[in-house]
Amino acid sequence: MSLENYEPVAVRLDRLLTNLRAQQLEPRVITVMVSAPGADVCVFRAELWLGDTLVSTGWAEEIRGQGNVNRTSHVENCETSAVGRCCENYAPNPDWRKRPSQEEMSKAFTLDNSPPSTTGYKDHSNPAASTTVRGPMTGAASEKQIGYIMGACKRDGIVPPAWVKTLSKQDASSFIEAHKEGQPISAILERLGSDEEPF
Repeated sequence: MSLENYEPVAVRLDRLLTNLRAQQLEPRVITVMVSAPGADVCVFRAELWLGDTLVSTGWAEEIRGQGNVNRTSHVENCETSAVGRCCENYAPNPDWRKRPSQEEMSKAFTLDNSPPSTTGYKDHSNPAASTTVRGPMTGAASEKQIGYIMGACKRDGIVPPAWVKTLSKQDASSFIEAHKEGQPISAILERLGSDEEPF
């Protein structure tokens, strides 16, 4: 399984609009930011209209700083995700496993584009539990992971960037593993801060 198996939102939207226009319909996609502008949690609703009739909606939520792309573009990422959902809700792919867009699936994939582990991950923030299998490494970093990172920064006299508290489990695990291997904290932070995912 790889990201190439999933369709980017731009491709999904273009195919849908081309098909609807070929049927002499008048498609319009309207996006509405439901959350307050500037909020850390962004919510968008996308609507597909055919003439004066609303035929489909799609919703998305993104949190500023959660994952690489949301450090700089959580609003844009959220709008794109809502449009992808709206398109899929109108004309669902017959293969239900491909319902998510490429952008949605990129959140679940690790940085090397391999799928998340189905067997779990090692909790590197707890040496005693480093062989314990946990759930898949998706979502926000745990309080324990953030605590480890903040403590390591404090011990080295480094002021951690604000985005450290919004790291994903994957990024936090990468930080902790690199730190335990002896890599300098400043280099780890620089690497994590410069990673940007396309959306």
